[in-house]
Amino acid sequence: MELKLNASIYKVGIYALLGSAILTSISQVFYAHHVQSVHPLLFTGISFLITALYFQLFAVKQKMTVHWATDKKPLFKLNIASAITFLSFYVALKYVVPAIVSALEMGVVPLFVALLLLLQRQKISKRKWLISFVTLAACLLLIWAVFSGTSGIGTTLSFELLLGILASIIAGIGAVFCSEYSKELSNRGWSSSMILAKRYIAVIIISMIFTYDIIIPYFVDNIIWILLITVGGVLLPNYLLQKGIQYTNTFLVMMSLSFIPVLTFFFQLFDTRIQFSVVTCIGVLLLFLCGCSSLKEQQHEKATHA
Repeated sequence: MELKLNASIYKVGIYALLGSAILTSISQVFYAHHVQSVHPLLFTGISFLITALYFQLFAVKQKMTVHWATDKKPLFKLNIASAITFLSFYVALKYVVPAIVSALEMGVVPLFVALLLLLQRQKISKRKWLISFVTLAACLLLIWAVFSGTSGIGTTLSFELLLGILASIIAGIGAVFCSEYSKELSNRGWSSSMILAKRYIAVIIISMIFTYDIIIPYFVDNIIWILLITVGGVLLPNYLLQKGIQYTNTFLVMMSLSFIPVLTFFFQLFDTRIQFSVVTCIGVLLLFLCGCSSLKEQQHEKATHA
């Protein structure tokens, strides 16, 4: 009976991860379509404020003790990393097709990790080198697709395009630090709700600074789609992801994240602005295969050292 219960819980976790990946992909395409004519930080200020308040309700109910003297430093670092990651990501979605933004954000992670290992003079296996080089090639292919106008949207080289590519890469690097500082707070006894309630403070403040004079009228005029994307693209995916983390294992969680660029590529085909691109498709699939190979390599290393 217990075995069946565990299997059922595990299945719920898998469905939660799949749901989170699908909703995240849809929201990226939906946001990218709506943000073309407005400031990219208008949505982040409103959406992340609602998200932070929502999770704060759960954090207050938990009544857990926080050691601010020691916890404020990693929390500050997490806020800075979150601001860099999310603000860069949403700026990128304004200027570059969603699948490429998502793929570059994911693809830059193994490259950055490999660079950190080199700087720390740690040994890197031949498989990791191969994965890193193929990942780099796939990223360069996607960047070329953007600059050559074959990414799905006909574009010409401009400052905005360069900004979009750079923002995608910065978002990926920031995500590495977000994971590190979130883990540190978790190890210090912080619950998921506490972290999610406090990690977006810098995102909200910076967004408000840049959009304070237009945010209220914009929210009033666009309240329906903002609430829709906040619930369906931020709150619910975060909740499902946390359930997936709780009920499954790290390998499946990371696999679900690797699926996001592929799903985004599929869903962006429903956006009338974007045409099917063979080059983008190849680049996204290459990065997906590299992500799967990287996860398999990590599993192999853990099994070897166990």
